[in-house]
Amino acid sequence: MINKFWSLAGLAASLLGGTAVAQTNSSSSESWMDSFTTGGQWYVGAKVGGNWIDRDTNVAKFAPGSTVLGTTRYDDGYIGALQFGYGFNNGLRLELEGADRYNGVSTISGYGQGRGAMRSYALMANALYDIPVDFAFKPYVGFGIGAATYAPDHIRADGMPYPSYFGGDRTNIAYQGIAGVAYNLDDNMAVTLEYRYFVRPDEHPAGIRTDYQSQSALIGFRYSFGEKAHEEEAVAQTYVPPPAPAPAPAAPRNYLVFFDFNKSDLTSAARGIVDKAAANAQSSHVTQLEVTGYTDTVGSDAYNLRLSRRRAEAVSAELQAQGVPASEIAIYAKGKHDLLVPTADGVREPQNRRVQIVYSAGGANPSS
Repeated sequence: MINKFWSLAGLAASLLGGTAVAQTNSSSSESWMDSFTTGGQWYVGAKVGGNWIDRDTNVAKFAPGSTVLGTTRYDDGYIGALQFGYGFNNGLRLELEGADRYNGVSTISGYGQGRGAMRSYALMANALYDIPVDFAFKPYVGFGIGAATYAPDHIRADGMPYPSYFGGDRTNIAYQGIAGVAYNLDDNMAVTLEYRYFVRPDEHPAGIRTDYQSQSALIGFRYSFGEKAHEEEAVAQTYVPPPAPAPAPAAPRNYLVFFDFNKSDLTSAARGIVDKAAANAQSSHVTQLEVTGYTDTVGSDAYNLRLSRRRAEAVSAELQAQGVPASEIAIYAKGKHDLLVPTADGVREPQNRRVQIVYSAGGANPSS
């Protein structure tokens, strides 16, 4: 069974490592920490389920080197766990967890019906990775390490020669492998179904000869605070003010191009708006264009200033690709200032993630 744990831990480590490399290579011109943490969420969770002790317990006399009196088998038990953690914007989650496992004694070999119970209280630090998929049930894997008790509670049976009680809790290192799926009810609430393999080795209480190992199946919920980041959602939008009434409507003299959250590349919809602005500028004989980049209020001033400049430069590059000379384009970056929609700091507002193109000189009505 120990191989199951290492298989889960190895899979989780490889996924986390690949994600970290992809994250740090995503942009050489920005702070990797800003990119890593922007869009994360704090969360809390609770889980309950069944717990099955994976190894029978050999019980012996308290004296060192004493012979085994019998092998204890256990009934199906329960597990309860609470979590508090932080989910990053790349699928990684780190959490602190407290758990209680309980199994009553079923029988003790050679003595028949047993009494008492086995418990384990654990405080674990877990690292998990939410695997990106396109269907409703979102799989995740992870591993944890921490401290746990080995707590036999009055394990005994009628007729045991010495003694009829085994106790004396011990606390030592523990580790676990985790695999599960989550179903998002909305942006903040998720229901989870999960499997655990848990090991608490070494330093047994008096009268015990076997490591504590268990398997668990749990159902639970996870509640995330704040707005969820939708990195892949297409949010490019455009707004063109209506021209003044005239027999022959004039071409617009300013254009708004919107961007995805934390992105500076043009979507197909955004590229269409830029191409239209380039065509109208040339047909209207415009000789100067101002291209100004903006962001929403999530993140630091320095990071957003760089991001707004990258957005303005992306629009300028597309204008040049459509025939507008670079000498006729002036680039500005405003970061998270001069908001189109006023918001508090840290608010994701799609209409604030924009570049504004303004004709600043020349231009006759292309239809005239």
